[in-house]
Amino acid sequence: MSRADLAAGKVIRMSLRFRLQHFLLMMLLLVLAVTGFALMYHDNALAQAIIRIEGGVQNRGVVHRIAAVLLLANLVYHIFYMLFSREGKAEFRELLVTRRDVDDFLQALRYNLGTEKEYPRFGKYGYREKFQYWGATVGILLIGFTGFMLWAETFSMRFFPKFILDLALIIHGYQGLLGFVLLFLWHLYNVHLHPSVFPMNPAWLTGKVSTEWLRREHPLEYEKLKGEGLL
Repeated sequence: MSRADLAAGKVIRMSLRFRLQHFLLMMLLLVLAVTGFALMYHDNALAQAIIRIEGGVQNRGVVHRIAAVLLLANLVYHIFYMLFSREGKAEFRELLVTRRDVDDFLQALRYNLGTEKEYPRFGKYGYREKFQYWGATVGILLIGFTGFMLWAETFSMRFFPKFILDLALIIHGYQGLLGFVLLFLWHLYNVHLHPSVFPMNPAWLTGKVSTEWLRREHPLEYEKLKGEGLL
């Protein structure tokens, strides 16, 4: 963290490489959602209009598959980044789910029910961020695997009975719908519309958050950085 950032009360939360991966993920998921749902709900007038804008079903399929390949390439890069880069390995350790996350979730539940006096204190990532991260990772892997099964349908039929492909079609469609609802509604609320960050958390653009926000929302991370002399 630079002295200028510290003087301005800012802390680096997302590196440039992390932000680029996040931006690509966001754009590709949007493309996949629009092109996928247009086919999934093709009887709908809006879906038919989207398909016409895309130039027909054939073009829609090409765009969808290109976006899918790019999404999985981004995921592969992200895995190597998290496992082998110094910066990524530090992030990976912070994102591992521990027993404390379960305890924090239960404490937050009791707090919201009025049976606990204090809300849990989080480090760099709390249970909500970890749930979103691992949920998105598993969801993308599941969508990718079922998507390639459907893409190479003739090849897949050599190894799987037809009901497996029918199941893959259901999983692919509804996992995509679930991912869209969670990421673009629940995630959008948490990082942009929640009262603590409204109108948005600027970290996805600048990589920086205010030290006051960090102290309030992630006090353990704030105390750690302060103890290391970085604040």
